[in-house]
Amino acid sequence: MKINKQLSLLLLLLTGYASFASANVTDVIEKSYGFDKNGKISLSNINGNVTITSCDCESVKLTATIKASDQETRDRISVKINASESALSIKTKYAKNKNHQGNRNNHSEVVYQLNVPNDVVLDQIDLVNGDLKITGVTGALNAELVNGELESDGMTSNTKVEMVNGDMEITFSNLSQAEKIKLESVNGNIVVNLPTGANVNVSAETVSGQISNDFGIKVHKGRYVGSDMRGVVGDGSVSLSMENVNGQIQLKSL
Repeated sequence: MKINKQLSLLLLLLTGYASFASANVTDVIEKSYGFDKNGKISLSNINGNVTITSCDCESVKLTATIKASDQETRDRISVKINASESALSIKTKYAKNKNHQGNRNNHSEVVYQLNVPNDVVLDQIDLVNGDLKITGVTGALNAELVNGELESDGMTSNTKVEMVNGDMEITFSNLSQAEKIKLESVNGNIVVNLPTGANVNVSAETVSGQISNDFGIKVHKGRYVGSDMRGVVGDGSVSLSMENVNGQIQLKSL
């Protein structure tokens, strides 16, 4: 009898879960735009991951997957797109909640996937809760993340990243188009991978966290807290600045 009660409770819980899952609402928006290979893209998202992948193409393909716990929540979400051949702006918008009965445990996210020309400029990528993954894009990057991780490979251009909570790892295949790289984090590790023969003027400092590098640059540890590192690799033609509050900084050689 005790086992039967436990089975009955389990079935009840599973039924409730299935009812909740079946109530979920999912919409997919797909768009394609003819786009200049050096065009600028900006994207602002509140909840959800963003993946940007390069292609040998002259267009941008956008897929936005909207997920919400119920239709009312879904109806509050919109994706605003302004597009031309040289600029693309994407923003997730939430209408005000007219329900004033307190927290209804509603959940939602918008997951973006973009296929873009190799050299596009990621002019402003702003995420509140979500990871950013960039593959093969060689144009400049300007990104701000509050809660989420950032991973990017194949970079060659100017890069500016500001993060609050989350690790970042950025790989530069070369620095042929770069003049300035600036990376800042509050809570999370910073990892930068540079090609052999890189020419960088390095400045790095932490409040609480270790600093290491593969280029023989001396690291100075603070008397009480923090560490800093300054040095020139090659001719130092590219400025590389890294600042971290709570987390490590690692400068690696490919």
